[in-house]
Amino acid sequence: MLPFIYLLVIALSSGCIGYAERVELFWDIGTLNISRDGYSTWKSICVNNAVPIPPVHVTQGDVLVLNVRNSLDTPTAVHAHGIYHNYTDYYDGAEMVTECGIPPGENFTYIIDTTDQVGNFWLHSHVQSQLTDGFRTPFIIHEKVKPVTYDEEKLLYFEDWDLRSFDDQMNIYSTLNAKKIPIAYRMLLVNGMNGNVTQPVVFEPGKRYRVRVVSLLTAFWLKFRMPGHTMHIIDQDGVACNPVEVDGLDMGPGQRFSILVTAHDTTEFNYKYNVTLYANFVNPLPGIIPRYYNGPIEYHQNAPLKHIPDVEDNQLSWSNTLDLQARDGMPLLPVDRQIVLSIKQFTPELNIPVYTFGDYAYNHTLVPTLFTALSMGNLAFNSSIYGPQTQAHVLHYGESIEVLVYSDNLNDHSLHMHMGEYQVVEVGPYGDAVANNRPAVAFQRSGSAPMRSDVVTIRSFSYIKLRFRVNHGAIIFFHCHMIHNFKGLAVTFIAAPDLLQKHMKVPNEVIRMCKLQNIKTSGNAAGNAGFDLTGLPQPLLVNHG
Repeated sequence: MLPFIYLLVIALSSGCIGYAERVELFWDIGTLNISRDGYSTWKSICVNNAVPIPPVHVTQGDVLVLNVRNSLDTPTAVHAHGIYHNYTDYYDGAEMVTECGIPPGENFTYIIDTTDQVGNFWLHSHVQSQLTDGFRTPFIIHEKVKPVTYDEEKLLYFEDWDLRSFDDQMNIYSTLNAKKIPIAYRMLLVNGMNGNVTQPVVFEPGKRYRVRVVSLLTAFWLKFRMPGHTMHIIDQDGVACNPVEVDGLDMGPGQRFSILVTAHDTTEFNYKYNVTLYANFVNPLPGIIPRYYNGPIEYHQNAPLKHIPDVEDNQLSWSNTLDLQARDGMPLLPVDRQIVLSIKQFTPELNIPVYTFGDYAYNHTLVPTLFTALSMGNLAFNSSIYGPQTQAHVLHYGESIEVLVYSDNLNDHSLHMHMGEYQVVEVGPYGDAVANNRPAVAFQRSGSAPMRSDVVTIRSFSYIKLRFRVNHGAIIFFHCHMIHNFKGLAVTFIAAPDLLQKHMKVPNEVIRMCKLQNIKTSGNAAGNAGFDLTGLPQPLLVNHG
């Protein structure tokens, strides 16, 4: 393996228009036997033989060149979570959706243009359990000019960490009846390591801080507070908002915030931030779930800790996307078409639960969906060529789409959309939450400039309305960002396939990755002509009755 991360920053001029920088990283992806939580030791995915994977920082307009060497024994791929891409979907990192992945022993380069985005994002694998096993790190795109006034920045990122690898869990689950599966209570990692022994957040008196808070969680939720300090949200998921004061952040898998915090004027006391790791799919167990973590906010190394009385969660104000207003004032989109999705759960007798958005559980096809859209001419507008397991919906350029999602199962879900963001428009109750021992979700609608995000939590027994406009050709993967992603809970939006065919040219290196794995790069979902899906594995038809 490469002994360390090489970083090249090369200034590239572009006539009289200005300057951009080419930020080049070399990542050798492997495994390292290590204890990250202070309790268990197993093989964590690492970069350049080190964990945690260092956060990546660039400035708006930079081009990130990520050279990846796959030293794992399975394929891998890197998804830049929250990044739009502009007719470069083949760098989105969604295996068998927009690319074929990187086979073991091979190298591949991702090129990510940051011209149109700023904020908090992250890089992670989009291949099976690799995200859960440690392949994740923040990706921060800094503004050239600060959007608000502050003195310094701090970064806090959180991961949920199990006592064993995901594959080991699956081996256990596959031999047990689903009703007898042992619950995996996870630990919290803060900035890569044990959440109870993390380094302090150092504040200087009187300074104003932008604190970037990033959830790299995969199954659990968290609540984050800084008692004794006032927090104002200024952005979510890379979208700036009008400042809103909150007592804490309630964050699902994949969500990111920036908050403004002003330090106290003296070094008389130190403080603590609080993190609660929780999930509604497991029953509370004192000392086990929820898990509570505290981290130091240090004003002076020798200062005493300020005692602040505890306050019940229901007495505090928590982050809520519907309470935020987009700073750019983009108005509520009209609705040209509504797509209705219903989250359902199916539990095979001797397996873990399968979740779906419809009749079929999502699964990969034999040809990446992007290549089907590019190679099938006018048939690319017919959803059936993508295979029933993709749950494909074909969208037309200029359409305003409303996605209405219903959920009447016991679990919360974290819904992520690739290649853009949606307006979060409305939530409300659906089904009988109280009878199922779940809190009822109140009706709420957005303001005149709805906040946009790429991840949102849908609570159990509720519905949510999301809107976005099709403004370019793209393959938009919409899925739960929990492990339910590769257990069926995903659909594919085929946006303006005619524009994809007109504007996109797939690099030869992308095609080479597919050929090395004997994966076809043209034809329908089965790699055939027309509507002939012969050879396509039979999709799982879920009986919701």
